Amino acid sequence: MTSSVSVKDQNLTVLLGAVAAVTAATAATITYLWTKKREDDRHNAHIYREYEREKMIKAKTAQARLQHAEPPSGTLLKDVTIDKIFLWELEDLSKKYPSALIENVMHNKSLGARGIRSPVLRQKSSVGDGDSQKGHLSHDTPYNKLISNHECIIGDVIRKPNMHTHTVAYVRAGPRRLLHFDPKHVNAAIVTCGGLCPGLNNVIREITKTLHQLYAIGGEVYGIQGGYRGFWDPAPYLQPLLLTPEMVDNIHHEGGTVLGSSRGGFDLDKILDFLQKKEN
Repeated sequence: MTSSVSVKDQNLTVLLGAVAAVTAATAATITYLWTKKREDDRHNAHIYREYEREKMIKAKTAQARLQHAEPPSGTLLKDVTIDKIFLWELEDLSKKYPSALIENVMHNKSLGARGIRSPVLRQKSSVGDGDSQKGHLSHDTPYNKLISNHECIIGDVIRKPNMHTHTVAYVRAGPRRLLHFDPKHVNAAIVTCGGLCPGLNNVIREITKTLHQLYAIGGEVYGIQGGYRGFWDPAPYLQPLLLTPEMVDNIHHEGGTVLGSSRGGFDLDKILDFLQKKEN
């Protein structure tokens, strides 16, 4: 009987020890998780405060930069700078010849009838029915943006730390405030030479339409056929064409060049003679 009681006491002692161990482990786990959560909350709160502080600094920096016409964001690099820009020079006709100094506006001359496709363009030297100028309406509109003489495109666009601080630049294309030529007295010639490249008909089309519709020139736009030889060769198939907006309206749907092209045939005296005869 005494032995049986002793075994029960031992079992009870083991059970109580196990319960105590489980309780201690549970308490330790709960304490650890609670402590870790507090630390995580403190850490996240610190990160959030730093984020809000950085955001406030960025907002104030952006506002200050805008007051000095600087970009609102981005890192200022102190080892990458440009302090000198050398603008490539272009041939300036006003330095050699008197300039008309005509105010540059868009005349917006609208088309009349729809265009004639390029097979007809090859067969005719003019519209033919004399109606190319009928029904044209125009109204003058100022340009939204005029380009000044010192607007440019940076040439050395790739910059590295501690490299030279100068760069070349290209003259920016675009409408200027004053025109050198008076559109009322302008004739123009378009010629395509050498090998073919994509988009030649688009170029012919846009030059013709721009001269007639935006600049409202008083003269003609001549399409020189067969390359430079078309300026002076008497062959019937090489006679210059009179290009009008109606005639070129759809030529961008065709391949190649509607004027034809060739290599050689460049004779400066004969070309100048053609241009002088067409002077308006």
